[in-house]
Amino acid sequence: MWPGGAPRNIDEAPPGPFTFDFARDKGVTVSRSESSSIGKSDKDTEHSKEGGMSENGQARYPTGAPCWAELTTADPRRSAAFYGELLGWRYEETTPGPYLTAHIPGHEGDVAGLGTLTSTPPTTARWTTYMRVEEADAAAERVRSAGGAVLDEPTDTEGLARTALCADPTGAVFGLWEARGNGGAHLLGTPGAWNFSNLTTSDPEAAATFYGEVFGWRTQETELGEEDEESLWVCLPGYGRFLQELGGRTDRDLSDGVARVFAVPAETLADTVPQWSVDFAVTDVEAVLSRVAQLGGTVVTPLADRGGRRFGAFQDPEGTVMAVSEGDDTGQGAGEEPPT
Repeated sequence: MWPGGAPRNIDEAPPGPFTFDFARDKGVTVSRSESSSIGKSDKDTEHSKEGGMSENGQARYPTGAPCWAELTTADPRRSAAFYGELLGWRYEETTPGPYLTAHIPGHEGDVAGLGTLTSTPPTTARWTTYMRVEEADAAAERVRSAGGAVLDEPTDTEGLARTALCADPTGAVFGLWEARGNGGAHLLGTPGAWNFSNLTTSDPEAAATFYGEVFGWRTQETELGEEDEESLWVCLPGYGRFLQELGGRTDRDLSDGVARVFAVPAETLADTVPQWSVDFAVTDVEAVLSRVAQLGGTVVTPLADRGGRRFGAFQDPEGTVMAVSEGDDTGQGAGEEPPT
């Protein structure tokens, strides 16, 4: 969650031994005004259901779209040092908390948040994917009506957002994000920035029904390759157009796909917790994975190729898992055309 307070800049983690290519044409840049979004009024940061840009440059994610990724740990500063070394992140801090918003040098805008664990379950370190909603209280009621649970009731943080923590019927945790000063991640698909989130669940069909009722998502079955598992591709009408407008990509169509829903393999069902996972874009997956162990992390998925995209995954020192992947020439993971 977002704690309140005045922001200050911190640069505790030095840059890593390798650098990313931060060219803007590699990903979608959701720009914002030159001044910080913190402390702006609701009117200044008004969002639309259709998506796009507000007058002050804030991101207008379409209602129902994933819009923010947040790492919650017992020691955010330790995590900040790890990701600062690995991905080149720098931070802005709000207190109390602390709560850190990560950004990439050379780019304007936030890419993710790092917060402190509270006594509210779940109490283990985790990445949480937040979905853009018009009204957090109304969305929380839809979660309950559709069979989910509200773990942390909607709360306000002045100048930032009204948020809630929820779980779907299978137990996967996600968040609700009613923008009140911060519209969500300002960079998507740029190396070092959030790419997309995926859901692993014990019941894909039930999950698809739940998220359809709460966020208006639609599904499309996909097969990633002869040796890869089948999945459901969840789509939000208008999301592809949103990405096109943000990136100025008139040369190609982007689909409305926002995430994939994977079934937990039967042989690991008893040992797997349904969850939302995050994928961040990088220039060189192999270089990132080789650096993870040096920084105290563990590689859990070695370098692999799926559908022409090189990817891997690691566990950070706090125990949370992040996937990393190399984009195509657009640098955008979500919004790609679903396989047929």
